[in-house]
Amino acid sequence: MINDALGIWSIDPNAHKNEIALTTFLKGNLLAAMGKMQKASIALRFACRLRNEITKEHRLLKSLTMKDIDEIVAFWAR
Repeated sequence: MINDALGIWSIDPNAHKNEIALTTFLKGNLLAAMGKMQKASIALRFACRLRNEITKEHRLLKSLTMKDIDEIVAFWAR
């Protein structure tokens, strides 16, 4: 389902950058919970990079929380 959501958001990646960042962050956390650390790391770094582009601030991945990612999307997309 996560990949389906990413496929939908990716139809217009500029318009849905926030949702792509959120969904990718969730995917990274899911992959980490499944023990797929290399794939999780790639997804989480990508989500962090998108968030940094959106917010125009530089935050390290280690300092991000779900709340930080959640704040960049509209409440109906959470």
